[in-house]
Amino acid sequence: MAEATTEFELALKFVRSIELPHPDGQLLECFLQDSADPVQAARYMLQRCFVDGGGLDLESFVSDWKQLINMFAHKGPTYQLHDKAVIANIIARDRGRCCITGLGNSFWDPLVVAPILPAKKIHVDEKLHEIFGAFVGPDLRDWVLSNANATSNPYRNYWLVRKSAAAAFSEGLFQFAIGKGSEYRVTVIRIGGPAWPPIIEKTPVLRTDHFTTQSLSCVDSPDAFALQIMSRFAKPIRWALVSREIASKISNRVPNLPAASRWCCFSEWGTAVVLMVWLLVPVLIRVRAYRGLICLGAHMYGPSCSLKVQRLPLGMYVKVASMEYHDSLANEYAAIQLVRRHTEIPVPRALDLVSDSDKSYLLTTRVSGIRLGMCIDTLSDDEETTLVCDLQRSLAELRAIPKVVAPEYAITNALGKACYDYRIIAGLNIDSDGRDFVGPFVTEEEFNDTLRVGALPHVSHRSGHQIVFTHGDLNMRNILMRNGRLSGIVDWENSG
Repeated sequence: MAEATTEFELALKFVRSIELPHPDGQLLECFLQDSADPVQAARYMLQRCFVDGGGLDLESFVSDWKQLINMFAHKGPTYQLHDKAVIANIIARDRGRCCITGLGNSFWDPLVVAPILPAKKIHVDEKLHEIFGAFVGPDLRDWVLSNANATSNPYRNYWLVRKSAAAAFSEGLFQFAIGKGSEYRVTVIRIGGPAWPPIIEKTPVLRTDHFTTQSLSCVDSPDAFALQIMSRFAKPIRWALVSREIASKISNRVPNLPAASRWCCFSEWGTAVVLMVWLLVPVLIRVRAYRGLICLGAHMYGPSCSLKVQRLPLGMYVKVASMEYHDSLANEYAAIQLVRRHTEIPVPRALDLVSDSDKSYLLTTRVSGIRLGMCIDTLSDDEETTLVCDLQRSLAELRAIPKVVAPEYAITNALGKACYDYRIIAGLNIDSDGRDFVGPFVTEEEFNDTLRVGALPHVSHRSGHQIVFTHGDLNMRNILMRNGRLSGIVDWENSG
């Protein structure tokens, strides 16, 4: 068993040690990790790729693997079932709801009786039989090669699903795990992006259900082999589609244009004049205007990834916080101005910070782009290299910002006051006045003392670091991309 495990680990290490065009590395990892028997798959890969004399034949392996994946990928219109009696029985068997999502019928996205496999007969070239068996196992391979899926029993090959769910399933966005009896588990596969079919957002990441046959004893359940085949290929299909998207981007590449919103239609001078006049409007009226825009923005654009943030018309965003967290918005307002003054980092423009008796509102311009976390799978190797350079340059500029506020303190926020960081706050007791802020700190040692935990009272971070300005929450939600380049960094409330 130890030797077998070593073979799998050796194959995985081998794949990860070679520089391959993205996403070929992920495709090879799928061959190992999503196979029916990872040890046998690893053994096959090692035997095939290490030819006599110690050379490598990886190119041929990757080519055959991609060709095999394409045989199970969606290729357009599928074969249909026309027997109305059979269709009615399948609808009854599946209880009038989608087998994938559990949803009922919809006028805009109707339930349909659709095939499980993309073709009535899947032809696998003879030269691919060996790699096919290494991936799915001999039983599933023989089932496909014997044309069992083209059986005359339509109940095994068809199921009731939402139309959009059927398309998403054929593109690898859903993966099934067959349990005991008629139970099964559906997992959403979020590989690729940034755009997802709406049905993905309506489906739980993990959903458990079961097939029913008791009501119609003559009607079989959907074929478990067909579901297993498509589920084995779900992640490989997703990465194959990513590969096509990257190839399409490279062939249709357009010059990178500077990120812009409708505010850029105004000159800097014109924007400043309009903003200056608007800020003369009484606070109460501005607050009411922002509340109205929030309702309009929610109707037009839906919710954002944060409950505190809402996209607005006219190229704007608003962040809302209760009054006890007003200082965090004030810090973000100051940090954005500081970064714009000292660097070329693409950040929003802070337009207004206003409060009423209950809440504070931070109004900013919108920075065009897509969150990195939504498009990282589809970045080409060149785009990834460019992004790294863009981030390195931006961080170097950020760390070079001089500290002119509260010189008596070493560690503060952008205003020279107490810092807001939810990760630190999570390990501390809230202050007696209920404020979730720490500092400011005269020295790094004082800051490190605050980070001590009761379970390890004698453990502390070392000091002596250079104190520089930092974003404080730089992650893939706050980094924006456009046309393969860094287009913006947002959410500066933790900075200091």
